[in-house]
Amino acid sequence: MNRINEFDPFSFIVGILGVIAGIISVSRPDVAFSTVVLIVAIFSIIRGIFKLTHMTDIFDSKGWIIFNSILDILIGVLMLFNGAFGMLYIAIFFAIMFILDSLTALSLAKYVKNISHGYYVMDVFFAILGVIVGILLLISPVASALSVAFLVGIFFLVSGILMIVHSI
Repeated sequence: MNRINEFDPFSFIVGILGVIAGIISVSRPDVAFSTVVLIVAIFSIIRGIFKLTHMTDIFDSKGWIIFNSILDILIGVLMLFNGAFGMLYIAIFFAIMFILDSLTALSLAKYVKNISHGYYVMDVFFAILGVIVGILLLISPVASALSVAFLVGIFFLVSGILMIVHSI
């Protein structure tokens, strides 16, 4: 991502996929939990790759974004190839991913502030909301496991919408 104000087709497509996955997760909570694990795994891998390929040039300190990207990819791969691991620990990893992604979005918001105050406010709002939700998920992983399809759906919708908005 060389310029923030240019159309980014990769972000747009990933954003649309996120919105579709979110709608499916929210509207069909009866879908098998293993399917949710699979969707989260694939989305986590895609987001990690996106961050590595598109966001490392934006940050002054590349260490944080590289760490966050690799963690997203590793969590996604573990969930993809070990279903029991994914089902057993998705609530905790999802909470951690929620917090890390939200902290990353919060640190990226300072760059958006100079371009658009509206985007800045939206990014900060959703980043803070993501940190709060992530902390709540860590406090009660059983409750988050019971409602994970809904939470994943909301995460996909928010992430997808933000990626679409930023891609345009």
